[in-house]
Amino acid sequence: MLELINLTKEFGTRKILNEVNLKVSDGEIVSVIGMSGTGKSVLLKTIIGLLSADGGQIILDGTDITDFTEQEFNQFVRPNMSMIFQEGALWDSMTVGQNIDLALKFQKHLSEEERRKRITESLKMVGLPPIHDEYPEELSGGMMKRVAIARAIATRPKYLLYDEPTTGLDPVLSNMINELIMRLNSELGTTSLVVSHDIEGVERISNRVAMLHRGKIVLTCDAKDMRRQDNEIFNNFIQGKVYFK
Repeated sequence: MLELINLTKEFGTRKILNEVNLKVSDGEIVSVIGMSGTGKSVLLKTIIGLLSADGGQIILDGTDITDFTEQEFNQFVRPNMSMIFQEGALWDSMTVGQNIDLALKFQKHLSEEERRKRITESLKMVGLPPIHDEYPEELSGGMMKRVAIARAIATRPKYLLYDEPTTGLDPVLSNMINELIMRLNSELGTTSLVVSHDIEGVERISNRVAMLHRGKIVLTCDAKDMRRQDNEIFNNFIQGKVYFK
């Protein structure tokens, strides 16, 4: 289980995360929604240790990882937690195989042959052929998204963090990625935290939905009950209405 207790992150005098509280149980898909600039990506980066928290706690499977060093995150957290970045974050100068192998090199016990096999398996899981030797610039947007997910699952992590996985994709590809998120959760037994603006996708793939507004979680509900909430901020957002408060 992943638990955030009063998690705070500041940039200068601005509180991006203001005492965020959230629990994600094993096997769940929890989606975080909210307006652009409200701190959703910062939330994911703080959880995985790319940004340091300024207050509160991050509890992962009973261990407080809030103040872990970079070495401790690499050793104890990142082998079990992977993040899919909004733009994929693939290295253009590296082939698909080399990009995925970056994650696997942290797994010291895997031989080069075993890593190559894992790369092929991961590409297959996301519906791609063994395109080890192709470069990101040769791929479509949808393929790049799936390669980024293949890299994330190559280490067979328990936790997957998705930052806007369907951004920039047409409805068909968005549906494909959403179906993939659900399938991977089922097949690999992962626990997923998804940041997304895709309300229909969120409603379909999530067990629960949380809304981040001005640095705070203002509502958490079961996805099946999204359309029956008594919260003006939440309702206006999922209906696409302008809200300034």
